[in-house]
Amino acid sequence: MRKIFRTEIVTVIVLGLLIICGCETVEEVIRTETSDDPIRVTMVYPSDCVDDSSYCIAFHIGVRTAEAELGIILTEVNGMENDPEATETIIRDAAQNSDLVLTAGYQMGDVFARIAQEFPDINFAIFDFVLDIPNIASVNYKANEGSFLVGAIAALKTETGKIGYIGGADVPLLHEFEAGYIAGSQQINPELNIAVDYISADATGFNQPEKAKTLALAQYANGIDVIYTAAGGAGQGVLEAAQEQNKFIIWVDSNGNHLAPGLVLTSMTKEISASVERIIQETVEGEFTPGIRYFGLADGGVSYAVDEHNQTLLSDEIIEKVEALKTQIIAGEIVVPDTITQPRE
Repeated sequence: MRKIFRTEIVTVIVLGLLIICGCETVEEVIRTETSDDPIRVTMVYPSDCVDDSSYCIAFHIGVRTAEAELGIILTEVNGMENDPEATETIIRDAAQNSDLVLTAGYQMGDVFARIAQEFPDINFAIFDFVLDIPNIASVNYKANEGSFLVGAIAALKTETGKIGYIGGADVPLLHEFEAGYIAGSQQINPELNIAVDYISADATGFNQPEKAKTLALAQYANGIDVIYTAAGGAGQGVLEAAQEQNKFIIWVDSNGNHLAPGLVLTSMTKEISASVERIIQETVEGEFTPGIRYFGLADGGVSYAVDEHNQTLLSDEIIEKVEALKTQIIAGEIVVPDTITQPRE
């Protein structure tokens, strides 16, 4: 009964507006009256990761800021990265109830591509995965460039000549971090010993902090005194190992210097939150732009963090050298690799 009553009210309103405004069709009235309706945005996380992953937290901050500042109607849901069929259902439901659907991570790419093509009139945006589909904004970061700089910092700071890298999944996206880190450290000292470990062959590694901690403890036990980790929620395990062994860790995605002041040497930051806000604002303003985008050092898409929590760890000499490298990268004098070119230790 309630739906019928509301329908009758809407009908009366529409008929009245037809008389008042002289509009030719009901569709014109409805379109005019609903043009200012809030944009409906759904953020589909790759998993239940907001509470334990700096990566997901950055997206959470971005969509919540957009909600507060732009007046969107926001829905946040968790995908199930180990269950593609369930994730597909979640994204399809989001597409049926949203003007813009956001997601992130290589593990969401294939299913996102399929569903976006089913809903050509809905806007989609994916982060950290390249998709060239007419209604998808594909936002990517030159993580290799930021990783180059923190690799240089690791090389300048190590006292043992041994540094490490721990990635969450042995996949091309994480290889970009590894390649940049190795290249940056070798720019400072080609003779460094660099250990590389991956938690898993697939995305399950992002949710295994215990294994990450075991790998980190083994690296520290072998004389490594700086570990760069790009492992999502599993990075917490590397942090715990660093605290137990009183050794350095380099954080990733967002500024984690505050997590263990004096031990977090720096953080390789990606301006995820700002990118999310930008995509949502474009949609709200009717200027959504599909296509592949890359953000790097030149436009502030990636960087390294210096603040009150790590200033005492980075001397003026270190900062000066790293800033010089940054300038060379932006100028094109240094081309940072994004693929692995050397055998791992």
